[in-house]
Amino acid sequence: MIITDFKNIKTNYNLAKLTTFGVGGDAKYFLQTDDIEEIQSILKFCKNENLKFKIIGGGSNLLISDDGYDGLILKIDNKNIHIDNNIFSVGAGVLLRDFVNFVIKNSYVGCDFIFGIPGTIGGAIYGNAGSFGGDISNIIKSVRFINSNSEIKELDKKECKFFYRESIFKHHDFVIFDAKFDLPKGDVNAFKKIMLERIKLRNSKQPWEYKSAGSFFKNVEINNDIRKNLENILDLSKFIDNIPAGFLIESVGLKGFCIGDAQASEKHANFLINKGDAKAKDIYNLAKIIKEKIKKEYNINLKEEVQYLGF
Repeated sequence: MIITDFKNIKTNYNLAKLTTFGVGGDAKYFLQTDDIEEIQSILKFCKNENLKFKIIGGGSNLLISDDGYDGLILKIDNKNIHIDNNIFSVGAGVLLRDFVNFVIKNSYVGCDFIFGIPGTIGGAIYGNAGSFGGDISNIIKSVRFINSNSEIKELDKKECKFFYRESIFKHHDFVIFDAKFDLPKGDVNAFKKIMLERIKLRNSKQPWEYKSAGSFFKNVEINNDIRKNLENILDLSKFIDNIPAGFLIESVGLKGFCIGDAQASEKHANFLINKGDAKAKDIYNLAKIIKEKIKKEYNINLKEEVQYLGF
């Protein structure tokens, strides 16, 4: 068997259109499918042929090299969604906004913090996405996935090992297929009001008029060493557990800094934006300069929320 025997496989497929940065080269092979048996088969093929692969969700937390990816990109297109009592079963390919709209339509609440985040259910679980103090792991009951032996498995919330922007799925070749969420009935009108207020706040502080991946770096957890290092340099009095990465970037004078058409946004410094014709290498080099400057000034190693692919 050869890879082109898979009926939906595409070769030399451009990935830029699948990312919110709008940059990146071609995948040597690309497969978009909602068929769990086809996913099992292609993963078995990759293992037998020693072909590397990566999963892409909504492309919202991903920077793909201009040289592309010399392997298989697998996009999970499972968009099934249904409800049984208060348990929602949601496919990995469902957009977060579509999930929230489905929740509202059925008079449930409790997932306001994911509305407005670009991307899919699968991608959000992978990176434990969240905002306004809530993470998607707060509402997850279990996650079904295909493991590296092409077996279908399911983990409950605790087994998923969620913490800030992390999950077990970041550290294994697991392919998320769907998940179950536990949500309560509630006051839908109050729920909508909260979301609209947050959208208004988000739009006023974040540069959604440009292509970006949202927050590029993770916020920095405050420990005793960091507090001691920075107490005579920065005013940390308004921060409790974390220092916003955007605050650090702005404090070293890199807010608005550009490489080509890549910029640390003047509206929110932790948004690295594509002002029009940025290349992936521009964004990558901008991130590298920011990390080096923060390390030099504060001895802090900034860590990316964004995943690199092909670098």
